[in-house]
Amino acid sequence: MNKELCVLVCGVGERASAVARRLIGEGYATVLHQERPPRSLRRRMCYADAWFDGVAALGGVEARRADRPTEFLCGMQTRQFLPLLLRPFDEVVERWPWDVIVSAPDHDERPPRALADLAELTIGVGSGFVAGSDCDLVVATDGLDPGAVLRAGDAPPNPRGADRLALDYWDVIAAREGTFAARKTIGDRIDAEEILGFLGEEPVRAPVAGRLSGLARPEQTALPGAPIAEIATSDRAPVAGVANRNKLIARGVSFAVEMEAGGWTPVSIGSR
Repeated sequence: MNKELCVLVCGVGERASAVARRLIGEGYATVLHQERPPRSLRRRMCYADAWFDGVAALGGVEARRADRPTEFLCGMQTRQFLPLLLRPFDEVVERWPWDVIVSAPDHDERPPRALADLAELTIGVGSGFVAGSDCDLVVATDGLDPGAVLRAGDAPPNPRGADRLALDYWDVIAAREGTFAARKTIGDRIDAEEILGFLGEEPVRAPVAGRLSGLARPEQTALPGAPIAEIATSDRAPVAGVANRNKLIARGVSFAVEMEAGGWTPVSIGSR
């Protein structure tokens, strides 16, 4: 197994964060990339806050914004943290000889441009990618086998929000455009109709009771009809750390990298 591989993981949402955390934990030189400000709500389940604050931790592993080349190289060489690059994607790809590029957008994000031929191995995570066309491999995220590695075709799409309903999450929607000033923090227990914060001068109340699992960043303007907070209505729904499904997805990506780096040949079982 070649642990000297340089891996670029595109995204800072839950999926990308789980994948990057797994890969650096296994010894790969792993780097995150996010060109535009992320709108992730579940900020204790991903590295999105590093984009704004410079650093964020997930399960004991840090991501640090690498604004200078020395910070980028330090993370690559020591594997003690995940460097986060904010430069344009084309520039990041051209300036470093990546062995592996993984794109892992969350449900409400669009996949970037085709990855084919940008690295020795390219992996698309979730629906929207076609293995053998715009990337080498696809890792499934939904259905009965999250983390399955596909060598041809694409993963079936999952209707937006289906996983949230299954895990008992409830979105709090912005009624209008404005600045959302939260009065609660992620992880707080709240009652129905309790004030979560203010959108301008208008109070935003919790539609249901539960634990606060997500909050919009205060720097970002709330958009009408878009979620600005999220409530976990069941104690089994995680509000911090890596969710079980994302652990399976990260394991699938890790297996795919190891398989390709090791030159393994897929086994085909058929009739004789």
